[in-house]
Amino acid sequence: MARFYDTILAQYIKNPGQRWLWLDTLADKEFNYTMISYDDITSKKTLKFEEVELTEAAIYSGEDVYMTYEIYKHQQQNPYITQELKKWWILESIEFPLMYVLSDMEMHGIKIQRDQLKWLWMRLEAALSDLEKDIYSLAWEIFNINSPKQVWEVLFEKLWYPTAKKTKTGFSVNSEVLDNLAKSYPIASKIVQFRHYSKLRSTYVEWLLNVTSNDNRIHTSYNQIIASTWRLSSTNPNLQNIPTWDDVAGEIRSAFIADSPWDLLVAFDYSQVEVRLLAIMSKDENLLKAFKEGRDIHQVTWEFIFKTSNITSTQRKVAKAVNFWVIYWISPFWLTKMIDISQKEAREYIDAFYENYPRVREFYDATIQECKKKSYVETLFWRRRYIPAINDKNKMIASWAEREAINMPIQWSSADIIKIAMIQISAMLKDWNYKSTMLLQVHDELVFNIVPNEYDELIIKIPKIMESILPEAPIELKVDSGEWKNWKECK
Repeated sequence: MARFYDTILAQYIKNPGQRWLWLDTLADKEFNYTMISYDDITSKKTLKFEEVELTEAAIYSGEDVYMTYEIYKHQQQNPYITQELKKWWILESIEFPLMYVLSDMEMHGIKIQRDQLKWLWMRLEAALSDLEKDIYSLAWEIFNINSPKQVWEVLFEKLWYPTAKKTKTGFSVNSEVLDNLAKSYPIASKIVQFRHYSKLRSTYVEWLLNVTSNDNRIHTSYNQIIASTWRLSSTNPNLQNIPTWDDVAGEIRSAFIADSPWDLLVAFDYSQVEVRLLAIMSKDENLLKAFKEGRDIHQVTWEFIFKTSNITSTQRKVAKAVNFWVIYWISPFWLTKMIDISQKEAREYIDAFYENYPRVREFYDATIQECKKKSYVETLFWRRRYIPAINDKNKMIASWAEREAINMPIQWSSADIIKIAMIQISAMLKDWNYKSTMLLQVHDELVFNIVPNEYDELIIKIPKIMESILPEAPIELKVDSGEWKNWKECK
C-alpha cells in the first residue's frame, strides 16, 4: 500500500488524453478558481523564488498546498475516481510504487566516459569540415548549409534540380525532399549527411557533455504523465532517444559505461512484446502456435505472404515492418511510406496478414464494436482510455478514433508490463540486499549495473521476473539480454 497520494497521477489515469494537468489548470477546471501564477510572484521570472517577499511567497505556497488538498478531496468524492482508480488498484499497485523505483534510478544515474564523448565531438567536427568542403565544391560556391533558403536556392535555382514541395517563401528542403534527391544527386546526399552529423554533435554529444554532473554521471528525470500511451518518458536529458544506429551515432552509447571496471552493464529487452500481446489478446491460433514452437515470427509472416521459406535479411525486415505496423491498424498508403513499396504490394501484404491470422481481424473488429458501445477500451490490467470520438459523424475523426481504439489495449498493456517488472525487480534487489542497480528504462529495455559476484544469480532472476508478468497467458513473454562494459556493446 502506498504511503502517499498524487493528485496529478490520479487525474492522468482518469483521462490520459488530457493535457495541461498542472495544479493551476485543474483549479480553474474543477473549481473555476484562478491561482497566483509563478510569473506574477517572480515578476515574470526576473526574481529567484528566494528573493520574493516572504509574505507573498507564503501565500503562494499555502495556496498550492490548499488547492492540492481540495483536488484530493474532490477526487476521493468523485464516483468516477472511486470506481475506476480504487477498484482497479492502478494507482496503489503500479503508479505509486513505481515512483520509488524511478526516484532511485534518477538519484543513482548512469556513469559517463567524458573522454569518449570528447573524442566523438572531434570526430564529428572533422567529418563536418570535410563535408562542408565537398558541398561547396559541388555547388561551386560557399553558402550557409544550415539555411533552408540558401540550400533551396543552390539546389533548385542554381543547379536546377527537380523540386518537390513548394512553401510560401520558396521550396521545401525537409528531410523527405533531400532524401529523395540524395538518391540521384551527390550534393543532396552530402547535405543529408551534414545535417545528420550536425544534429549528432549538438543534440547529443554537446548536450550530454553539458548535463553530465561533476561525478561523471547523468541523472535523467522519468515522467509518468506525459506519454499518452502510458509509457515512461525521459527528460533532462532524454536517454530514451540515444541513437542505436551502426554508424558514428551508435558510438554515443559507448560513452555510457559500468560503475567500475569490474562491473558489467547488462541490458534485458522484451522480445517482440507487442506481437506476443496481440497473440495473447486475439487468441489467434497461428500466432500462438508460432510462439509456442519458438519460431521466428517475422519469418513465419514472410512464409505466409510469399509461400516460401527462403528469406533474406532484407525480406525479414519487410516482414518485421508488416508485423509491427499492422498491429497499429496501418493503411496500405502509410505502409508504403514505411517500407518503400507500392500501395498494391502493401494491400496484398496486409490482406495476407489477416488471411493467415484471422482471429486478429476478429479481435480488432470486436474491439471497435465494443468501444462504440462503451466509448472506452481497456488493457489487460483494466486501465481504461475513453474514446468518445469513435462515434463521431465525421468519418475522418471516427476513423482516427478506431485506430486509437486498436492501438491502446496493446500499447498500454506493454507499458504496464515493464512497469510491473521494474517494481518487482526493484523489490527483489532490495529484499536480497543486492549491490547491483537498475539504471535505465528505454521502451522495452531495462539496463542494469551488475557487480561480479551477483552476476550468476541476477542473469537468471531478472529475466525470470520479466517473463512471468502474465502467468495465466497461453504463451510466455520472452526476454533477450546482452552485456558489456558499455551500453553500445550490450547486444
